[in-house]
Amino acid sequence: MINGTRYHAEVKVELEGREARINVFADTLAEIFQDIGTICSQFPQDWMNPAKREIVNAERKAAQLRHPKPVIKAEETGEIPVCEYCGSSDFMELIRFNDKKTGKPRQAWKCQSCEKWHFPNGNKK
Repeated sequence: MINGTRYHAEVKVELEGREARINVFADTLAEIFQDIGTICSQFPQDWMNPAKREIVNAERKAAQLRHPKPVIKAEETGEIPVCEYCGSSDFMELIRFNDKKTGKPRQAWKCQSCEKWHFPNGNKK
């Protein structure tokens, strides 16, 4: 507590059509933010209407179906490399992307287990 001051926050939520205000008092901003996070996680926006969440999920799925990721099979690219970090080829995935500098399409292997990229001969070019 600095100079005897305390922090105050007010969180407004709607419960069954009625507005509720929750006041939070704490000595530090970190405590305030933690309390606000706890309160907000208890009252998500769609808690009374789960259909909203289902609509958002359906829209997301429809967007994925319109623009599916290309499936790249090992036969198309040759042998699947072994991850240098975890020593397994089980979780290696060939990722296609656009180069940040040139904008040209590129591809590289990435281990989905340890989240590390595999560039042949250590060359990122």
